[in-house]
Amino acid sequence: MKLQLVNLLLFSDKRKNLLLVLSERPRDIDEILDLLQVPRISLLPQIKKLKEEGLIVQKENVYHLSIIGNILVKKARPLLDAASTFEDNDYFWSHRKLDSIPFHLLKRIGDLKVSQLVEPGLSHGFDLFPELINHLAGSSQVMLLFSYFHPQIPSFSLELVKKGVKMQLILSKDSFDRFSMDFRDAGEKILAKENASIFMHAGTPLEIPALIAISEKSLLLGFFNKKGRFEGQYLLSFEPCALVWGRELFEYYMKRSENVCSMDYPYTSSDSQITFDDLQ
Repeated sequence: MKLQLVNLLLFSDKRKNLLLVLSERPRDIDEILDLLQVPRISLLPQIKKLKEEGLIVQKENVYHLSIIGNILVKKARPLLDAASTFEDNDYFWSHRKLDSIPFHLLKRIGDLKVSQLVEPGLSHGFDLFPELINHLAGSSQVMLLFSYFHPQIPSFSLELVKKGVKMQLILSKDSFDRFSMDFRDAGEKILAKENASIFMHAGTPLEIPALIAISEKSLLLGFFNKKGRFEGQYLLSFEPCALVWGRELFEYYMKRSENVCSMDYPYTSSDSQITFDDLQ
């Protein structure tokens, strides 16, 4: 395949966006112009180039991807989605430790492309992140992973299960130790509920994401920075593909964690716990 086709696909936003909308289904020119929000006079030359190279075909007033165009778009989409993910929040991604994401999910990082970067304001500096509470409060099922400890995690988790929310909670070993020592009663009450499960990941906190929080409709992700500190910044997404990606990440770590049956087990003390105070 000529390199010219790659250039044709990647090096023009108009052509790229046109091919992407046609990959969903054939469309007429008016629908294309409405979706892309570009003037007809600027799009028609791009359509001509794509037709000349055999990437799209025209039947009456309707445009389709050709077989070649369809193949190229399917191959290029993961690259374009990944680029969009990183470009939308370039500072965030360039300063995060990404080795806590397994390779098979790194390859699909583009599933997080429609995500917004959020962080708590100064007025919420000592509260459990308000976005977390807001987006999980009305849920019927939640998946939570914390590799750092925040003193509001026990009460927040207990409140969820008391409301009948089905909750799966993964804690790093250090977080579990702090939970079991200082909030034992809340932990036992959570474990007594049939709708709750607690798991402990035996690795070091920096080996896993800082936070994963998933409900039926939202995903919150937090990662440590390259210096091993958590800066209180999160990615928030409501896209179905992002929710699937987040659940797979959570399940990856759940399979590598121990199911906790009592706050007495497993228990070992640690001299290097990551706590909320360490994040300040």
